[in-house]
Amino acid sequence: MSDQPAYRKVHRLTPLLKLWTVIFAFLAILIANVNQAMIARISGLIGDGGWLMPLAAGVGIAIVFFVVVFLVSQIWWAAMGYKLDDEGVQLKRGVISTQLRSARYDRIQAVDVVEPFIARIFGLASVRVETAGGNRSAIDIGYLPRSEAEELRQELLARVRGEGPDDLEQEEHPADLLKEEPADEAAGYVVPPIPIWRSIAGTVLRGTTLFGIVWTAFSLLGPLAFTAAVPVLLAIVVPVWNMINRSWRFNARLDQDDVLHLAYGLASRRRQAIPLARIHAISVMQPVLWRPLGWWSVSVSIAGYGAESSQGATSRILPVGSKAQALELVARVGPLEQADLETYADPEGAAHPTYTSPPRARWASPVDAHRQATTLIDNVVIVHHGLIVRRVALIEASHIQELSLRRGPVQNALGLSTVRMDLVPGPVNMAGRDMDHTEARELVDLLRNRKLPELTPMMTDYT
Repeated sequence: MSDQPAYRKVHRLTPLLKLWTVIFAFLAILIANVNQAMIARISGLIGDGGWLMPLAAGVGIAIVFFVVVFLVSQIWWAAMGYKLDDEGVQLKRGVISTQLRSARYDRIQAVDVVEPFIARIFGLASVRVETAGGNRSAIDIGYLPRSEAEELRQELLARVRGEGPDDLEQEEHPADLLKEEPADEAAGYVVPPIPIWRSIAGTVLRGTTLFGIVWTAFSLLGPLAFTAAVPVLLAIVVPVWNMINRSWRFNARLDQDDVLHLAYGLASRRRQAIPLARIHAISVMQPVLWRPLGWWSVSVSIAGYGAESSQGATSRILPVGSKAQALELVARVGPLEQADLETYADPEGAAHPTYTSPPRARWASPVDAHRQATTLIDNVVIVHHGLIVRRVALIEASHIQELSLRRGPVQNALGLSTVRMDLVPGPVNMAGRDMDHTEARELVDLLRNRKLPELTPMMTDYT
């Protein structure tokens, strides 16, 4: 008899819940193709009172359709399963063709619990395993009852730390993690739950949202045809919705294993884990309309995560908060103490820069040349830029992947250069902009002599 563990089953509703993605896609196509003739026909049916029979027939067909789909989906459910063995986690699915996906424990970056809106109605969640290959290599195990999903997450994290299944800590039962906790220091928050009004206000006071409001008003009141306005409105609504969803009831906690735990979401609730050892670069940003309110946001580039994930994961560890809150958070997850941050990385401007753009750089960057600065302190590189949108970014020099010296035609005429720092994929971009060419070469030489980390197994720092 084999000693291999048996595959565990997911919830019976899993295939049906995953079908909702297709249904929503059809609804989006239907909405995008609505025209005035269709609206007039529906209005005529309602006015004549002839809508009852079509409605009843439609409801009956929908019920029969979903019953048949559920029965057929059980064939797919029977072929789905997951297991944890000594090497890693495996997920299998497929009837006509079987797909088997696996991830070694030493390649796992993070383990998140995701609760999409439809799944939350049934008390279900999925467990998303982020691996070193990025978004395309992630494994989604779902759906499971919420308490079972939390237990699986704890078991996976224990295996990643090198513990056996019997070594799980019992100090905090997984079911207790689903309960709301008070926003105080005792709860271990580094970002207490953000008030809902602040999340909404912070989203409204951003350029994308304001453009969407103006475009909507122009579409309703102006001469633009409805069918021409809908695609643009959908393109605007999606990023605005993502901003709200990823900041709704947002909170963050830092545990004793140096893992930052985020919880957020309106329609889809998510509990996301970010090992501090995977954070390479940090950016603090303030849109111009946030300036009177003193609000800032903090984003990070995480090794193995890439840019903002289409699956809902966020790289913004503070969606909207005060300057003091932002600096305290950066001090907790970054390479500098808070005193050094306030001295050298004040997001409102560089106070003690190592390099700045010379006065002639105003011909190349007329708006914010006087705010462009690069600061070196110990093994950390700090970059300031932006007048309308203030930004400061910092990174340990050893995390810089590549360096390049660039000169455009205007820069070449002015004797300027830009030192671009290539980082792991993510929201943080860094460059010493419009520097004197001699100083730019000097900066490149300094950073080329940086001490690079030794090659180690992927999960060495995840303890």
